[in-house]
Amino acid sequence: QILLRFQFRLEKQVATNMKFTFVLGFLFIQVSTIVIAQPCSINNICFAIDESGSIQPSQFTQENQAVKDVASAIETISMGLRIQTKYGAVGFDTSATVVSSLTDLATFERNIDSNPQSGGGTSYTPALQLCRSLLSSQTGVSVIVLVTDGQPQDTTAAIMEATAIKRLPNTYLATIGVGLRGSAATLLQNLSSGPGYFVSTTSFSDLTTKTGEIVQAACQNQSCPSSNYCRFRLTSGGIIVRKGNLFIVGVVGGSREASVRVGTSYVKISQWAPPGLTQRFSPSFFKTYSTVVPHMRSGVGYETPQQNQAAFLDMSCVRLPFAAYQILDTNGNVINNVNTIDPRDCVDFQVDFPTAFDQATQTGA
Repeated sequence: QILLRFQFRLEKQVATNMKFTFVLGFLFIQVSTIVIAQPCSINNICFAIDESGSIQPSQFTQENQAVKDVASAIETISMGLRIQTKYGAVGFDTSATVVSSLTDLATFERNIDSNPQSGGGTSYTPALQLCRSLLSSQTGVSVIVLVTDGQPQDTTAAIMEATAIKRLPNTYLATIGVGLRGSAATLLQNLSSGPGYFVSTTSFSDLTTKTGEIVQAACQNQSCPSSNYCRFRLTSGGIIVRKGNLFIVGVVGGSREASVRVGTSYVKISQWAPPGLTQRFSPSFFKTYSTVVPHMRSGVGYETPQQNQAAFLDMSCVRLPFAAYQILDTNGNVINNVNTIDPRDCVDFQVDFPTAFDQATQTGA
């Protein structure tokens, strides 16, 4: 099953620059071609296709078929999630050329089919740079998938370029090694956005059987790591509850400044300044918000993103602490008001902006 957000929204306009949104329902659909454990919201994907002379013509055909199979599987998922994904590709040996600018799946497939193999040596950097250029003006989640059977002649430059890509907001690098072993495979894995973003295949024939694994690698960005740090969580309906259901939570108030996960640590959102962010976030960007379904409860609200804030925040992992909450009895009556300074009285969630300035949904982490 693939989770399709069927969004019944409860909105309240608080000020001209602030809107709060909650997901109050979910719909599940079946997708027959590929099953994936979590949503795969990829807005843009660029394939870097090895065309070097070490690849035989029949192998190049298999490589192109594998790329098309992966794109088709992602398109099926995107249709189920009701998002639009654009597909692009570059071909590379020691240089790189655009095979397909970002476009729809059908046009992308035609461009792949009409692309001749160039031959030559192997350099990763031109391909990574060209994919980065194709994705530079796009919003949402972007993924680069590098497919290669060779060790590069430009190792140092490739490492620098891969590092630059991984520092971009909502941009991920998946690497696919074909018949690579030892240091060559280790390098390719280290270039990727992490262990889950690397797929190893034994041959180009084997590559054509790895569609599911490659899609999973491209979709690694969708899940925040599970954590038992916060004592509270968001339900699938967006309501704050106590983990373990130790008591019924009423209104949660006095939310403190949220933090964004960067690497393995958290940075206060007002201090978060990734390269390219044109306007800093306010300390109050995320805050708790009261609802009346089924009784007085609370969810998480957010201010309207300004400039390119949404593009940076999309798919980020966020932690929101709060200063007070109510404990209710089974009839919905308040039996205790708790003030807290404990940092573990918080909630973790992942922000999902389907498009750059669409309304966000918060998914419990």
